[in-house]
Amino acid sequence: MKRFLKQNFIILVLMNSGNIFNYLFQLTAGRSMTPDEYGSFNALNSSTVILSAPLGVVPLIMARFTAGFALEGMGRVRGLFGKAVKVSLVAACLALAAGFAFGHLLRDFLHLTDMLPVYILTCMVALSLVAPVPWGMLQGLQRFTGYGLSGASNACMRFVVSLVFLVWLGQGVSGAMFCGLVGMFFQAGLAFLFLKDLYPVAPEPLPDGFHREVGRYALAMVVSSVVTMCLNNLDLVLVRHFCPGEEAGLYATAAILGRIAFYGPSVLLSVLFTEAVTSKASGESGRKSLWMSLGLTVLLGGGFALVCGVASETVVGVLFGAQYTQAGPLLAVISAAMALLAAANVLFVYSQARGDFEFMWVQGTGVALFALLAWLNHATAMDVARMLLYSVSFILVATTAWFLLTSRRKDHPQGGHA
Repeated sequence: MKRFLKQNFIILVLMNSGNIFNYLFQLTAGRSMTPDEYGSFNALNSSTVILSAPLGVVPLIMARFTAGFALEGMGRVRGLFGKAVKVSLVAACLALAAGFAFGHLLRDFLHLTDMLPVYILTCMVALSLVAPVPWGMLQGLQRFTGYGLSGASNACMRFVVSLVFLVWLGQGVSGAMFCGLVGMFFQAGLAFLFLKDLYPVAPEPLPDGFHREVGRYALAMVVSSVVTMCLNNLDLVLVRHFCPGEEAGLYATAAILGRIAFYGPSVLLSVLFTEAVTSKASGESGRKSLWMSLGLTVLLGGGFALVCGVASETVVGVLFGAQYTQAGPLLAVISAAMALLAAANVLFVYSQARGDFEFMWVQGTGVALFALLAWLNHATAMDVARMLLYSVSFILVATTAWFLLTSRRKDHPQGGHA
């Protein structure tokens, strides 16, 4: 448990250092653009996340199988690395072709006048196909210092470049998107660098049935992760589509700050995931690590949501300036929703690591509920925010009930057949 806490501390410091730079970037972008431009940028940014949501499972898949292969020696780890890089490069080329061919559809949906930000988005999606491969292997090898540094470098470089392209050159939406692309390049480069000792190792063939096992696990992970990313980003896209540009800009401001309640504690889950994989392989429940992670998540996410609920307008005014203070009430609602989603996500990640995906029916129902409620109630951005809160509340209650009712059966599958 001492090792678990130490790893959590390393990840918490490094990854949340990256989160600090993320918010410094958002502050810079918010102060360098009009509310309408800022709303357009964050709608594009959320579209990037949604489009690349299936790729968010790649680090976890790589971590899961890397951890297992490492017990047998680094030869199979090297074989996995080579195979994964080749596949990801082919997929990146296909993504570029699709993005440049059909990007105009996204431009029209978001009411944009320029294709350049969409082309940059396409490049970001393509790069996000490659970068998770080395990053996930660092997690699986439990090289959390390299894992954290490479992850934090993305946000750090995005902020540094924004001082040039947004503050000095005033490049607006296109400049903000380009900053994100530069950050992704640095993250991928560092991750590959931290694996340099792996390159000279002679690759060994992957075991029989490996591709089938990966396919089954990846499919379940993709569906689950897409649903989570939709819950975390679909509201921004819908507000941009249904509401005026000024109102969408205010919502984007509140959403960016409110998501601290989700992303702040969520960095700890990379350690929980690895612990849960290891504990299952050892025939243990790993429940102690789960409850500790859940407690830390509630403390960090809930604490931030409480601050936002008490002093939302002050928080927005200090960080974004007087022109955004009207986003205060939105921040109070969104931060509460994100804190609840962060708590549910702990149970999601623990179950994913142990290969249990029965909770996905709760996720799917929650997203469908939010989409329906938002479609019926979108007169104002606050209506959409409230629909998000109601939907996430349902997800947390239903997930907790499912977990408590089934955890004993899943931990002891032979218990009833003695």
